[in-house]
Amino acid sequence: MDAHEARWAEVVIVYEGVNITKDIAPFLISFTYTDNASDKADDISFVLEDRKRLWVNDWFPTKGDKVKSSIVLHEWEAPNQTISLPCGTFEVDEVECSGPPTQITIKAVSTLVSKPMRQELHTKAWENVKLSTIAGDIANKNSLQLFWDSSENPLLERRDQVEMSDLEFFTSLAKDYGISVKVTDTKLVCYNTEEYQEKPPVAELKFGDKKLLRWNFSSKAAGTYKAARLQYHDPVKNTNIDITEKSEDDTEGTGRTLEINQKVDSIADAKKIAKDKLANANKKEITGSISLMGDLRLVGASNVKITGFGAFDGNFTIEKATHTVSGGYTTKLDLSMNKESKKELRKKKKSKAKKASSRKKTATTTDTVTRTYQGENQVILKNNG
Repeated sequence: MDAHEARWAEVVIVYEGVNITKDIAPFLISFTYTDNASDKADDISFVLEDRKRLWVNDWFPTKGDKVKSSIVLHEWEAPNQTISLPCGTFEVDEVECSGPPTQITIKAVSTLVSKPMRQELHTKAWENVKLSTIAGDIANKNSLQLFWDSSENPLLERRDQVEMSDLEFFTSLAKDYGISVKVTDTKLVCYNTEEYQEKPPVAELKFGDKKLLRWNFSSKAAGTYKAARLQYHDPVKNTNIDITEKSEDDTEGTGRTLEINQKVDSIADAKKIAKDKLANANKKEITGSISLMGDLRLVGASNVKITGFGAFDGNFTIEKATHTVSGGYTTKLDLSMNKESKKELRKKKKSKAKKASSRKKTATTTDTVTRTYQGENQVILKNNG
């Protein structure tokens, strides 16, 4: 038996501090871990066989129970090798029972996101602070460590949190400045979306590779914009700001303009917000999804290189990675093409169009000369006759 035949995947589950991996194994039908790049909380779900009706009765889970999980691969890439993907700590949020046959589905969300950070509403004002300072205040308030990974850190004159949860308020504010936000275990993670798109790919996925199980790509105009216009009247300074930013990646589509009306501190601030809102909206232009043999490297916010798919070749960001263990182990990726790859795609299309136009002109010119020559020749023959 070679290494490929011997490899196997295992789900390690620690429930309320007790390792129940071996106990739950006979009942486990499938386990799924969803890792989102930003905005949404990570989650897990596991489906259990319950023909003896143990889980629906005495073993019924309690909402709020803590579950820590990881996916462990044995001899996946080489003999005697064990590698793992820690999924994190979650709280049981929902329990479903279905049948026949009787099955129990336990769903759990990232622990700290289920706490007051996303549920309790607060009102507070920040003045003359950097965006990272607001992030730090919210992280400390919710017993989190701040992980800030962005070269940009705008200074804000004033921002008001009015009857909003900490997570909703900061996620919305950070997105205005191209900062993605995610809560994982003990950290509030804030990273620069554009800078992460420029990171090298963690893997190359090629057309025809046997590891690819299913794939789908699409390019659409709906929901995309050529430009963004931001308008704001500052009642304190009694000034009007009205700016327009064009798409940096030369997005194809309807030529629509994204209209924005919100508080900004200056023209430079307005341009930055318009640019980042436009880039976020246009992420939906070229997207894809790929299901493949399980790969622990493929997690949210990392990049992959797509090759052999023609017009869809380029670097893509993983917006969501879904890892599933059910007999075997598979990974499903939801992808969006990076800005630089879209620019390169536009260049190729323009170059091809230019060459095609040039060939057409050459063919037309040749045809015209030939007809003229034949016409003159006919006239000469008639004169000689």
